[in-house]
Amino acid sequence: MAAVSNLTRNRSFRGGGGIYLRNLSDAGTGFFALGNADNFAFAINEETQNQRNFQVPGGGNIASTSTITDVTASVNSLSINPRTAGVALRALIQTIDGAAITGETHTAYTDMFIPFLQTPDFDEVLTVTNQDASTTFVAGTDYLVRNNGIFIAADGSITDATAIVVNYMSKPTYEVEALTEAAVEYEVFFDGFNEADNGKSVTVRCHRVAFTPTTALALIQEDFGALPFEFQVLADDTKTGQESQYFTLKMEQ
Repeated sequence: MAAVSNLTRNRSFRGGGGIYLRNLSDAGTGFFALGNADNFAFAINEETQNQRNFQVPGGGNIASTSTITDVTASVNSLSINPRTAGVALRALIQTIDGAAITGETHTAYTDMFIPFLQTPDFDEVLTVTNQDASTTFVAGTDYLVRNNGIFIAADGSITDATAIVVNYMSKPTYEVEALTEAAVEYEVFFDGFNEADNGKSVTVRCHRVAFTPTTALALIQEDFGALPFEFQVLADDTKTGQESQYFTLKMEQ
């Protein structure tokens, strides 16, 4: 019996793998990991023009042409790390070191929440005083500690419009300043495998892509969170001949 060519043998596909990005405007950097994602899919869109056949009854087309209008891809990222969020939100990412915060002033109102300016480390000492530090307010009586600030107790000794001063240790944080950066182009590499074909290698390299900001950022939900976003695959005119200007797919034999 004749053997089936590797080009035409049946290949079921169940893919997985890592997605890596490289900022094309920063020549000094490599590919960083996008993180776990449960969807990575391409869509190739075209515009079709048909010419009807008016010469015979029943119509139909006598000619047809089609032009590729755009190539897009969607990613559903399950890893909401600062770099992923930075891409999805076109954000500036700043690294903030932990430090001793002293003299941070707020105006307090009873039965209201006060968010701190930095992320507090409540395992360290926190003090809340009046403006001249003559009175130190008591946690659990005058105020309640929350995740990132304090809630002024309705029956405590802190009255409306009281100026308070807080001193605390802050935690190291990443600040993601959403929609502050212009669109930049990336190179995308998919380091994948086909689980339905003995884990054989599958890779995709997109030479130039432009991400659009995410359409959703859910912060409270019952299931694990996700960060969906899309990108346009742009033509790379440095690729010539039989090399695709858009993306290259490689499949292990």
